[in-house]
Amino acid sequence: MLYAGCDWSDRWLDVAVLDRSGSVLGETRIVYADSPDPVACYREFLAPLGRRWRATVTGIEDVGILFARSLAASGLQVVHVDPTRASRHRAAIGVSKTDRVDARLIASMTLAGECRPLIADSPEAEALKVVAHAHRSAVDDRVEALHTLRAALMRTWPAAVSAWPAAVGGLRGAQARAVLGAAPSPRTAAALDRRRLAAILRAVGRTRMVEEEAERLRMIFCRPVMLLDPHVEDAEAVRVRHHLAVLDHAVERTDVLARELEQRYAAHPYHQLVSGLPGIGTTLGAYLLAEIGDRPVDRFGGGRALAAYAGASPVTWASGQTVRVAFRRASSTHLRSTVHRAAFSMTNHSPGAAMYYRRHRSAGDAHATALRKLGRKILLCLYHCMATGIPYDDAVAFRYDPTEIDRTVRRRKPLKEEQILRARDMLLVPGATVTDTAQAFGVSRQTIYRHVLDRR
Repeated sequence: MLYAGCDWSDRWLDVAVLDRSGSVLGETRIVYADSPDPVACYREFLAPLGRRWRATVTGIEDVGILFARSLAASGLQVVHVDPTRASRHRAAIGVSKTDRVDARLIASMTLAGECRPLIADSPEAEALKVVAHAHRSAVDDRVEALHTLRAALMRTWPAAVSAWPAAVGGLRGAQARAVLGAAPSPRTAAALDRRRLAAILRAVGRTRMVEEEAERLRMIFCRPVMLLDPHVEDAEAVRVRHHLAVLDHAVERTDVLARELEQRYAAHPYHQLVSGLPGIGTTLGAYLLAEIGDRPVDRFGGGRALAAYAGASPVTWASGQTVRVAFRRASSTHLRSTVHRAAFSMTNHSPGAAMYYRRHRSAGDAHATALRKLGRKILLCLYHCMATGIPYDDAVAFRYDPTEIDRTVRRRKPLKEEQILRARDMLLVPGATVTDTAQAFGVSRQTIYRHVLDRR
């Protein structure tokens, strides 16, 4: 059996091949510009080196690059070598960093077994992961485009920012984008009559209370506002139209990817299991399965390993009598953010998750800490269900009697009415901040924004 190390860059690949004794059998450099198919060149390089060259184990630091994925798809075994461990090994033996030396170093670590096998998911699961990452990127672009449009409107026409509340989609809604496309400046908006506004609203699909909505917008647009010079205002309108076009494209792209994500999520073998979790919709469920895959038992080996991969398990540092518990940063950022959102959503839909969260908050945990612990609990239950094939049961997961649980826990408000009034009085004091108010009541800032300031 042969052991190969591959050091990759954006222009070429350096490869070193060792035998069982550690002797170098061959080295080469594959340049992308000269090799239209680097995998075929790599296989041609291996063929003369040994009779069992097809059993070569190839170590590489980034198994996500196209070469590694294509190599694994061709049937050769690919393993992952940790770049941090390779850097420490290089410093320990005292060699300089070059592409050729790194290839030999990776090959020797592969021979020594200092690597992890690559557990490939099914093509369907890999496709779901690709679409999920594309959808996540599209959502980020949509948020960025929305904030850019809002900032442009705040420069010239602040009244348009608050004309559409967040409950109906805000500036991201189809009605807001259609009206701003027809009237991107205060003067053009003031010239719109109710009939024109109603026609715009009907064109984007509004069917109920069209005349009332048109009259509401007309009253907003007719109010006196601060105006710029007409030439400057026209130039700012060009800027707003440009940002609107970017936002329209971002919204359309997100909607298309959302439909594609829903189809691939429904075809995943664990779709029925994840969709049974209360509060986990299509997007969160697809994000979870995209990062976990369809071979969790082979890939992780246990629920604790999955929780560590998601960053839901802290790291304990101990030296002598000093013990420190720190946040686990070496984890999947995508899965970590998804688990955080899933835990927050389940507190509003799962009685067991809500009780679990409140119990840890009462014990003194911060909001993020309680959600992290809840996320770890969810991952352990989810792994158990995936490994055994048992459907998820919220009562069994959190150990409560569903006949005795208070049904109002699903919609329980985090603040009472008198607390909301007191929080509003606190925010009226000069110098008061949302953060200080949230800490005073032991809730998150999002709770203050949503229930006290009505910013939904």
